[in-house]
Amino acid sequence: MNNPKKWNPTGRTRGTIIVRLRQKIATARHPPRGHGFHLDEAHLRLPPPVKPVVPGGGGWKKARSLFSFSAFHFLDDGFTDSIYLLLPFIAAELRLSFSQVGLLKGVFSGSVGLLQVPLSLLAEKIGELTVIGLGTFGLTAGFLILSRVSTFPAILLSLIFSKGTSAGQHGLSSSLLSKAFEFSRRRAAMGTYNFSGDLGKVCLPFLLTVLINLWGWREAVLTLSLAGMVGGAGLWILAGEGREHLPLTQVGEGLKLKVSGWGIGNRRRFSALLTIGIIDISTRTAMLTFLPFLLLQKGISAGQVGFAITLLFAGGATGKLFCGLLAEWFGVVPMVIATEVFTAAGILSLNFSSVPTIWILLPFVGIVLNGTSSVLYATVAEIVAPAARSRGYGLYYAITLGCGAVSPMLYGLLTDSLGLSVTIVTTALMVLLTLPLSQYLSRPGTPSSSPAEKSR
Repeated sequence: MNNPKKWNPTGRTRGTIIVRLRQKIATARHPPRGHGFHLDEAHLRLPPPVKPVVPGGGGWKKARSLFSFSAFHFLDDGFTDSIYLLLPFIAAELRLSFSQVGLLKGVFSGSVGLLQVPLSLLAEKIGELTVIGLGTFGLTAGFLILSRVSTFPAILLSLIFSKGTSAGQHGLSSSLLSKAFEFSRRRAAMGTYNFSGDLGKVCLPFLLTVLINLWGWREAVLTLSLAGMVGGAGLWILAGEGREHLPLTQVGEGLKLKVSGWGIGNRRRFSALLTIGIIDISTRTAMLTFLPFLLLQKGISAGQVGFAITLLFAGGATGKLFCGLLAEWFGVVPMVIATEVFTAAGILSLNFSSVPTIWILLPFVGIVLNGTSSVLYATVAEIVAPAARSRGYGLYYAITLGCGAVSPMLYGLLTDSLGLSVTIVTTALMVLLTLPLSQYLSRPGTPSSSPAEKSR
């Protein structure tokens, strides 16, 4: 009897051969992706080799991410800048000097600079959204405490708690949005994000001013803080429902670049950006801290000062939106130079103008006063590697906000010594120091005035 194996040298049965033929036919009809190479399940879980997968890549997913963090920013900036309206009332009630007013504003901002990097690192462990949500609750709770205490140390501690717990909001939200818009429209998205914050600066201080005129500053702050708690909790729940669409830090860990330290690609360019940011925020913080007192000195009533500051913030909201968009067309350097020159001119005009002229100038000064920051924030993402952006933004915000915290203290001492008018003029002249530094912001090999900067 013949051995059947000598007629089947491959060892395959008839059924096996038929199955293999069917597999080849199916493969020919539907070839696997990957340039002819078969990809198993493990390979399919890895990011593509050329262009990383960015969560929220779809249009509506990007829009949801932008809306979520813009709404958090609305609450954060609205409450934060309400302090400018409250400082004159606190100073009058406790009979504070300008130095003490500067100290209150300084520790309020300083707690952000102190806790910015620790909260950014904490977010890598527990998630950015968790840190942002808890920070919003802490911010509103601090204002609630502020409305109930009546001594200088207690007010100081409530301000530290309020802003310290929300210190990570700007850096973490900026990092997440820069990842969601990694390949297109990043600067426009950041301009929209910043616009939402300035919209909060307009709406919440305006509402607070109305409530102050009705009930007094303490009851007004209590009402606004309770409403903020409810709104923040609802927003946290809404953002949590779309958590899977958010570009969390863990995504893209397989795409780590060979970067050193904080992931800064060009140290000279980052140093220039950081220095300009320090001067810009120091000037803006000092100006906003003592502007209400300048308005009071010129004869504007305390009840109207809030509306004047709101008008300034309305201009600031417009400036951040349109300056970010204009930087896409004209480049970073021309926009920085233009906004800083007009900022210096606007501050000087407020100091020497009459009350009717001041009401006209306020929105225009707000446009240029806040317009620079929108341009600077998006430039951070161009210098820092994507894998290190949470830390890079945290570093930028920590240093700039820390210097912005010291600024009101120093200008407060200057005001007590030389007067309010000297302080306002000094802030205007300090802005002009950014002009020679702005030339270092252009990309290497790219003309500073070229609109090609918007291409990535």
